[in-house]
Amino acid sequence: MSIKLETLSATSSLASLEGDIRSFEARGFELITLASGVVGGLPSNTMALRRLGIGNRPGPLTLTEVDPALDIAGQETKVNDQETGAKKLISYAAVFVNGNPTNVGAYRG
Repeated sequence: MSIKLETLSATSSLASLEGDIRSFEARGFELITLASGVVGGLPSNTMALRRLGIGNRPGPLTLTEVDPALDIAGQETKVNDQETGAKKLISYAAVFVNGNPTNVGAYRG
């Protein structure tokens, strides 16, 4: 299994981040995790992807913002409530959205 790390802009909107990830997934990768960090001294988002076999494609991806004003238990409830049917949580972390740290859940399905 091949792993790839990619840096995404810290100033992108949530929809733009989702589109960037989907673009990589359309080229045969699958998101494993998404997190914020610093690259070259600047805030950034980093995603880890794994290479899929030929002809394999991951299911639909959705990024969802979780209100940081919620306490930890409230955030956990919100994150878990998003999992319904085939929709499963694959990553939950603070990432930069429009330049601001934002709690984001990434769901597949």
